[in-house]
Amino acid sequence: MKESRNLKRIQEARNGIQHIVNSEVRNELKPIVFFDAGKFNNTANGFKIDSHPHSGIGIITYFHGTDLHHSDSGHNKGIIHDGGVQWIRAGGGVWHEEAYRRKHDAPLLGSWSGSIHQLWVQLPPEFEESDVAYANLKKEDIPTVANVKVIAGEYQGTTGLFDIPLNLTYLDVYLNEGEEWSFKTPKGQTTGFIYTREGELALGSDLIANSSMGILENNEGHIKVQALSKESHFILVTAEPSSFPILAQGGQIHTNRASLERSLVRIQELGLINH
Repeated sequence: MKESRNLKRIQEARNGIQHIVNSEVRNELKPIVFFDAGKFNNTANGFKIDSHPHSGIGIITYFHGTDLHHSDSGHNKGIIHDGGVQWIRAGGGVWHEEAYRRKHDAPLLGSWSGSIHQLWVQLPPEFEESDVAYANLKKEDIPTVANVKVIAGEYQGTTGLFDIPLNLTYLDVYLNEGEEWSFKTPKGQTTGFIYTREGELALGSDLIANSSMGILENNEGHIKVQALSKESHFILVTAEPSSFPILAQGGQIHTNRASLERSLVRIQELGLINH
């Protein structure tokens, strides 16, 4: 095992926000199959993503500066406030809609800004046609160890609260300028990335600029970073690689053709019922 875990490369984003979207990168990082992240400014009440389907994946949505209004065909509905996080196991199929609105406790007038980080993971065969599962956490309920929020997986004996059926870690780390942070990759989690949601980081001789993704080398070494900005906040995701193929049609990503086709039928049936 290598002592340190360095970067393979900086992954350029399509449209400035879609960091994992093409088949080559998906196959490189699977079960991580999509990551959409970025900041926005708004002068109105935010924006809405109309109802659309998913299947075969789990979705983690983590956001700041905005409230998430959600509803889906699994009868889940609600508002998650700024700094919260949402988990959806799409399983065999779900329609959902999401709106990112001005914070509930913010002034009603004037410009405002927010950031959204959405991760999709390919579910293993025993879950890719399961019933829909949904959970959310308030900002204050996210397990935290010092300067690290544990969204999924484990950090220093503290475990994330979402029931995610993968060997995966998702951390949000807060550093001040000059501070260093080290993390030993959990056993088997040899694929992954770092995303700087605020500020800049150095990982070895590599710079990860603000709002950039660095894909990590494939090993179980220590990840050692240093903050280069007054405040450097970053997301770290590592996972055990998947051996399953990726069969995708839009937001429906499965491990085999038969499962994808069955889910396409269920999605159509759900659409006829709910729309």
